[in-house]
Amino acid sequence: MKPSVIITAVLITGTLLIWLLYGNIDLEVIRWSKARQDTWIRPVSAFLTEFGIITGWLVGAMLLWFYFRYYRKNSYWAARVRFFFISVAATGIAAIPLKLLFGKARPSKLFDENLYGFQWFAPTDAYGLHGFPSGHTTTAFSVATALALIFPRFAVLFYLGATLVGLSRIGVLYHYPSDVVAGAMLGTVLTLLLYRCKKITFA
Repeated sequence: MKPSVIITAVLITGTLLIWLLYGNIDLEVIRWSKARQDTWIRPVSAFLTEFGIITGWLVGAMLLWFYFRYYRKNSYWAARVRFFFISVAATGIAAIPLKLLFGKARPSKLFDENLYGFQWFAPTDAYGLHGFPSGHTTTAFSVATALALIFPRFAVLFYLGATLVGLSRIGVLYHYPSDVVAGAMLGTVLTLLLYRCKKITFA
């Protein structure tokens, strides 16, 4: 399937899901998660959510690139690692202005101040209003998409892992389902768009 078709499908599906989830479903799911913080959900989510931290992926990719580029002198794998690094970095950067623009309150604001929804143009230091999209989920789906393009045979496993990271953000009460869907959409679409750029693609 062509990347352009996948991009269109993800954008349409993601937008519809966000529209459906925003409001009652967001609130019901996060309250369900809150009520189960004393169960296995919290520790498992805390473990899985670590895989959405961008730093480790970027540092690892940088080291691999130097290894393939200068030690092994393997341009084939160096190009693929470069693409991976650029994709993950670009999607991570792209999430920042969107968080500030939408200013969506995190679940902590709901439980502490009964505040939910988009506040728009959040200050840079207002962490509690930086919930949309989920940055960890954006990274996870960028990683999954880049790896799926490099190793298409294992695409299902990569996206399963990314989905678990997204769900973990709900489990640790940092994001609502709509935030997670937005992050998944951003990470997937932007990585596919970058793949179409001939200057960085490995094809």
